Amino acid sequence: MNMNNKNIKLDPRLSLAASFVKGKVVADIGTDHAYIPIFLLTSGKCNYAIASDINEGPLMRAKANAISYRVEKNIHFGLTDGLRDLPLEEKGITDIVICGMGGELIANIIDASEYAKRKDVNLILQPMSSIDELRTYLADNGFYIKDEGICSSQGKIYQCINCSFVGESYTLSAAEKAIGRINIAKGNKNPNFEMLLSKLTEQTKHIILGKQKGGEESEKEKTLLAELESIAKKLENTNEDF
Repeated sequence: MNMNNKNIKLDPRLSLAASFVKGKVVADIGTDHAYIPIFLLTSGKCNYAIASDINEGPLMRAKANAISYRVEKNIHFGLTDGLRDLPLEEKGITDIVICGMGGELIANIIDASEYAKRKDVNLILQPMSSIDELRTYLADNGFYIKDEGICSSQGKIYQCINCSFVGESYTLSAAEKAIGRINIAKGNKNPNFEMLLSKLTEQTKHIILGKQKGGEESEKEKTLLAELESIAKKLENTNEDF
């Protein structure tokens, strides 16, 4: 449904999230400017969307943008917290996108929604922080991670997780929680992987040093550092399997 002759251009972070959308009816939670729904509608990838936000200001901006791109009739706007009180079943939502929040908040939003736990619902999650805690929640609660991606935008590295509920829990290593099992398997096929690995390694070293100076225990960070350094060594030989 190409409803306008002009298409909105997404930044790399939102473009990565949009690339994981599989179905035709999407819910964008914490929509802010509604860039993702507008892009999906004007490009013909989707034919209907829900755009929700907890604050009225962003939702008003979202409506104004939708009107500008002539897709307002194909978006349901919801002023709500997370997935509460949205017509997910009524509209037949196939994909739920949650971007730009902390990993713990994203986990709480998913946990509070029975609809998000449907096996036929595709989840696209892009946390701004605490991604290890989000992946831990997903693994512990039976959400299978189908794909992952890394991108760079305005000097920052972002990760995006594509998953759906299967009902069986599994275990992730420290590095898999921090960087992602699929991202690790892809290795430097993603041009941003090495940058992310290096950044996380330096951050972990800094935390260990700080804890040592403060007399705190740092075994968790040391385990992560050892795994990251092992991955880095394997990267030196691109033919070596992860």
